[in-house]
Amino acid sequence: MKNEKTERDIISIEILYDDKEDLNELVESEDFNKLLLNEAVSSIEEALEKGEDKALVAYLSNLECKVLLNKEHFIPIIDKAIAFYEQEEDYVKCGELVKLKTQVNEPEKGN
Repeated sequence: MKNEKTERDIISIEILYDDKEDLNELVESEDFNKLLLNEAVSSIEEALEKGEDKALVAYLSNLECKVLLNKEHFIPIIDKAIAFYEQEEDYVKCGELVKLKTQVNEPEKGN
């Protein structure tokens, strides 16, 4: 048996709305923000495992575009996720995110 890591499935999102208020409601939704943060964190983890400097977060199917994070945005996204999970009082997740943040910074220490 090979010891290969499988690639994660990229979430495909279709955003439909009738007016700007519907879109604002979606953007402010805790569930939507949690979904995006989790996808961003997963994509950062995968990028680090592969040694890549970009992370593919999601595909917006109706717009035919991809949401990509450049490495310089990894730490700010992780910080947002930590703040979100602190508010949720999920300190186990916060600890995991702090470790991930350390992983992002490790290559910089070697230079």
